[in-house]
Amino acid sequence: MTALAKWLAFLTLLTVLGLGAVLVRPARHQPPRLVVLLVVDQLRTDYIERFRDLYQGGLDWLLERGAYFPRAAYRHSATVTSAGHATISTGMPPSRHGIVANSWWDSDRGSVYSVGDDRYPAVGGPGESRSPRALQVDTLGDRLKAQHSGARVYAVSTKDRSAILMAGKRADGAFWFEPDCGCLVSSSYYGDALPEWMAEFNATGPATPYAGRTWNRLLDDTELYERMSRIDGFPAEHDGGETAFPHPRPTEGYESTLARTPFSDEITLGAAIAALRSGALGTDSEPDLLAIGLSATDSIGHRYGPFSQEAMDNHLRLDRGLTGLLDTIDDVVGLDRTVFALSADHGAVPLVEHLVENGLAAERFPTGALWEHARRVADDCGAGPAAETVADSSGTRLYWNESALRERGVDLDRASECVAESLTDYPGVEAALTARQLSIEGGGALETLFENAFVAGRTAHIQVHLHPYLYAGGETGTGHGSAHAYDRRVPVLFAGAGIEPCRHEVAAGPGDIAPTLAAILGVELPPGPGARVLGEALRRESGRWGR
Repeated sequence: MTALAKWLAFLTLLTVLGLGAVLVRPARHQPPRLVVLLVVDQLRTDYIERFRDLYQGGLDWLLERGAYFPRAAYRHSATVTSAGHATISTGMPPSRHGIVANSWWDSDRGSVYSVGDDRYPAVGGPGESRSPRALQVDTLGDRLKAQHSGARVYAVSTKDRSAILMAGKRADGAFWFEPDCGCLVSSSYYGDALPEWMAEFNATGPATPYAGRTWNRLLDDTELYERMSRIDGFPAEHDGGETAFPHPRPTEGYESTLARTPFSDEITLGAAIAALRSGALGTDSEPDLLAIGLSATDSIGHRYGPFSQEAMDNHLRLDRGLTGLLDTIDDVVGLDRTVFALSADHGAVPLVEHLVENGLAAERFPTGALWEHARRVADDCGAGPAAETVADSSGTRLYWNESALRERGVDLDRASECVAESLTDYPGVEAALTARQLSIEGGGALETLFENAFVAGRTAHIQVHLHPYLYAGGETGTGHGSAHAYDRRVPVLFAGAGIEPCRHEVAAGPGDIAPTLAAILGVELPPGPGARVLGEALRRESGRWGR
């Protein structure tokens, strides 16, 4: 049985059940000194199931000592980086925290990036203006800062949106990698200058060691890689060059290529270790939070697919790379005074060609043709010429030009309903949902996923949900973003202080992470709709952890 077939068999055993919110009262105890939130971008649950026997580093430590929830899945449809990180940090679905996508269309401002904000320029180097202002609720770090005036909250990542949406509005700093300087930068929202420890880290030239460095397999056993993943250089993989090992880096301009290698995570972990070595975290009686966004898995997954040798090698390197972080925490804070949470912002669909090879009906779906059809139908629905009345149609969503419709006296909801009805008959479309439909709660299981990602004025006027294994992202590589289980299923794991090690075969979700950590910290953060405090993960010896 191939690795893909084993995973598909495993997936069929797991069903995502909806559980009501179970409120666990914050425990009356001495909270841990440090919370470490690890979000591995595009970490699918099957990675842990497939490669568990090969671990010998940080992932091994976390699983051995962790409360692991392999059935966890997102309860919303917006399976993208921004929405996922915001859900993990707030405990709320996009319908509450407001981050419905990486970018959305605003009727007044046009395209809006989830963390874009012209008022707050980059600090510490070149880069774009950024802030967390689009977030509509507090993060765990925000609540921690409000309740503990001396608490420190930092977030580091390769991606700006990952760092910012984990950090929140009251954080002491959010930092991300900027290829133009090969360093980590921030935004003036968080201060006019980088903290001294980050400036010193940048002065070492964190990207410099990777100039001209070749990415080779970590292990010498090439047969093992082929057995646990697939042949190297598989058709439809794409990295802008050769798709098989080894993968050399250029000596000039190499900084822009680091994101699609395991080296980017090494830089992020180096920055996290610098934050710990600064003495600012976990060294006094006030609990602190360090959020770490590890993005290499996502970039590599997009290019090579989750069953590639590159994905396997990157995952093994992640396991080894986390060892240095744990060693530093043990040295500076103490692992017995630290609680960890590990999850992902979304999953991904395997490469279409790999699915077909394994007997599944998978296709690369041309959304351009879909929306060309919708634009033709728009005129028949009374909306007028699409060139004037459709503001944006790409991927699986359509936004109307609301002012143009008003000028024509066209009812937006009726136009949406008419176009959506025509799309339900389009080959490959399982459902077409309108903003009006999602604003009224009470739909079925699929509609609920989309309702949990609906925010009026941000969510598209029409969204399509394709049949399983239809990929709408291009002719090479793969991605995510659908409401299907392969995009929503991710691991949830807690380890460290106060955690009872066990594997829990119950339903859970990334939205449970923030309220569970809040319960451990004694911070007030009620669970969002459908979420709960994962009380079964908490140790209750001698009454230490209370309900």
